[in-house]
Amino acid sequence: MSRRACAVAIIAVAGLAGALGASAFVSSGPHLLVEDLRERRILHRERAGPGAVFTLDYIHSSERVPVQGTFRIERDGVLTVVETAFAGFGPGLPQLGPGDDWRLENGMIVHRPQGEPLAGLRVRVTPVACQRLTTPSGRVLDLAALTTPGTPILVSVR
Repeated sequence: MSRRACAVAIIAVAGLAGALGASAFVSSGPHLLVEDLRERRILHRERAGPGAVFTLDYIHSSERVPVQGTFRIERDGVLTVVETAFAGFGPGLPQLGPGDDWRLENGMIVHRPQGEPLAGLRVRVTPVACQRLTTPSGRVLDLAALTTPGTPILVSVR
């Protein structure tokens, strides 16, 4: 083998090893997954460990008020509801009671629950709700643009 052919072979092997190493690094550790449950496909995947937070913003289907849920990834991969901000009351929104932790901020009621754990966050996508997921990396996913109306989505950590 000529020196040039040998050098090209070494570069190719090094490039392949680097690609395999990078692939192993990207796939190791916990990831935030956004899955289309109807089509059984992953819409988004990113590395996100304990302490990382993400938000889900949407328009409430019956009350037509903005809602934002903030979630934190815990050590065991469980999601914790950090807070829910909403501009009015309606089905599925927190009903505030005595002793609840809440405040008014920029016209929104911000409720901080007692660390409600979730194995995953299920959302049924509708264009009316304008659901947007902001991932721990800051990427904004327009869920209606990624799937068809009525599609069940699961946000989880694995």
